[in-house]
Amino acid sequence: METKRFKNWWFLAINGLIFILFGFLLLYFNQESLKTPVQYFGILMLAVGAILLLAGINNIRKDKSTALIMVEGIAGIAIGLALIFFLQPTGALFLMLIGIWAIIIGIVQLVLIVNIKRALANKNVLLINGLLTIALGIALLFNPFAWAIFMGKIIGICSVLFGAVLVYFSFVLRSVKNMENNDPYVDKPK
Repeated sequence: METKRFKNWWFLAINGLIFILFGFLLLYFNQESLKTPVQYFGILMLAVGAILLLAGINNIRKDKSTALIMVEGIAGIAIGLALIFFLQPTGALFLMLIGIWAIIIGIVQLVLIVNIKRALANKNVLLINGLLTIALGIALLFNPFAWAIFMGKIIGICSVLFGAVLVYFSFVLRSVKNMENNDPYVDKPK
C-alpha cells in the first residue's frame, strides 16, 4: 500500500532543483546583472500605478471613494519612474532602508535580552544575533551594494546546499517507497 507521505517524493526533488538553480543564479549575480530585472520591475510598477490612477479617476466619475486608490497610483508611478531612471540611487536608498531596519531589529533584540527576567539557555544566541544584525545594518548603511552582493553569495551557497539536501532526501523517500512496495509483509490492496 502506497502511503501519502512517500507518494510525492518527486515534489521534493523538484523543489531541491529549484533551490539549486536559484543558488547558482545568486552565486553568479553581480551589480550589472541586477539592472535589467529591476528596470522591468520599474516598468511593471509604472503600469500598475497608471492602472490604479485610471481606476481612481473612474471612481471620481462614479462618486466613489478614491483617495486610497489615487495615492497608491501616484506612489506606484513615482516608484516605477525612480526604478527606471534613477536605478543606482533608488537601489542604494532601498538597501539603506534595509540597513536601518536591521539596526532597529538588532536594538529590539538587545532590549529584549535586558528585559528578560528569567535566565534562558539561549540568551547568548539572541545576544550574538542582535549584535550581528546591528553590524549588518551598519555595513548596509555605509557600503550598501558590496554587502548586498556578499549576502547574495552567502544565500546562494546556502540555497545550493539546501537544494542538494532536498534532492538527496527525495531519493531516500523514493527508496523507502520502493522497499515498502516490495515488502511481502505489507498488506497490499487486491
